[in-house]
Amino acid sequence: MARVGQTMTQYGDYAQVYDRSGQLAFSLKMIRYLRTLLERHPVEGRRLLELACGTGTVAVAMAQEGWQVYGVDGSDGMLAEARTKAAEAGVEIALSRQDMRTFSLPERVDLATCLYDSLNYMLTSDDLLAVFRRVYAALEPGGLFLFDMNTAYALAVLWDDEVHLSDDEDMTVIFDSQYEEQRQRVTVRATVFERQGALYRKIQEEHTEQAYPPEQVATLLTDAGFCVEAHYDCFSFVRAYDESYRIMWAARKPSAAAPAEE
Repeated sequence: MARVGQTMTQYGDYAQVYDRSGQLAFSLKMIRYLRTLLERHPVEGRRLLELACGTGTVAVAMAQEGWQVYGVDGSDGMLAEARTKAAEAGVEIALSRQDMRTFSLPERVDLATCLYDSLNYMLTSDDLLAVFRRVYAALEPGGLFLFDMNTAYALAVLWDDEVHLSDDEDMTVIFDSQYEEQRQRVTVRATVFERQGALYRKIQEEHTEQAYPPEQVATLLTDAGFCVEAHYDCFSFVRAYDESYRIMWAARKPSAAAPAEE
């Protein structure tokens, strides 16, 4: 699941076990994909906004490759993990707790990313548009916005009244999901049992994701001022299709854009 809070407290204790609960693999795969995406959709500068940066895996990797990184997340717990990870890697990342819909940065960036279906946590089109507008304002003219979103097809096929279980001697992770077909919305209850000596600590959180038709996402991006360069079946360069589980979007702020209102 993604890394952005909603109305209830999220990614508190779960932040401490997030990477070990199986989520790290996605970020490592995404780092490789981002490199090839940037070959196809290059940017001129090296300033990056990692929106919904979570435990900082991608942010740290990009900083190690010479990017000046701003990491924004809504969870203190996730940011604490990111700070530890950055310190261990010996890189500097400007981390801040902010809402994706209202964040601000001290300077504009050349690239913005929002990964691991974090934007599906925006439960209304107004919320999603608000994020797009803030990212647009944060980008330099010619800057690029890369983000992925789960599709309604993915939520219906993978998360419709499903229970996903992973278990080893140190941790058991259970994702129990209910999908609302009419609203194209899924609610997932995450339950983690973490071994602590002879006992187990129980962590439980609830997360909700909203799917949006690709046509609506493209329209909202255009309304925010972006030009959509591509939408891929994620982790490939095949154009997204009806049965894509996840779509990676590449949208650019026009080079001749007038300064956006803050």
